[in-house]
Amino acid sequence: MQIPHIDNAPPGEPLQDVTGVILAGGRSSRMGRDKALLEVDGVPLFERVLSVMTPLFSRLLIAGERPDLARPDLPFVPDIYPGSALGGLHAGLTAAETQWIFVAACDMPYPDPALIRQILALRFGYDVVVPRTATGLEPLFALYGKGCLAPMEAMLRQGSCRIYDFYDEVRVRVLTAEELPAGADRAFVNINTPTDYGRATERKP
Repeated sequence: MQIPHIDNAPPGEPLQDVTGVILAGGRSSRMGRDKALLEVDGVPLFERVLSVMTPLFSRLLIAGERPDLARPDLPFVPDIYPGSALGGLHAGLTAAETQWIFVAACDMPYPDPALIRQILALRFGYDVVVPRTATGLEPLFALYGKGCLAPMEAMLRQGSCRIYDFYDEVRVRVLTAEELPAGADRAFVNINTPTDYGRATERKP
């Protein structure tokens, strides 16, 4: 019989064994300006993600060379292999002192804390917990464990950057579209272009 794992934090308390990682190393080339500082409802995108993640994790860091966003309790780590989101994941996971990281991109205006907790609750026994919607996997709003480091690094050394290409080599739990709560697609909205930004600012809170 499998022994159930028990979360190491009471409900509402920040987790001790997962580091929250905000991906902020992108060049924002399609947007033409720094996405992390774009405001939705008067709050910069980076701060929107940070405000959701702060109560959930006892440790947080920024993946990407962003000293402008860092603060004493929120260090940044530059990519070891620059140029891709996979490189940011690898840098965050390498720097983390915990077994797992939960990663969210800094350009997501509506991250859902309840959905994050649903993902975190599935972490035991897996290297990756990733949601899948009707449009596909959401690898930049997902959980990764230290067991991912070797296959990540092998890919990066080969110049391969498509995140889910290493999933076959690790233990993956896919959170299916049927398991996601109603309205979960809103949490996966991200802003890459001025058109995306216009749509996000037109949405109702």
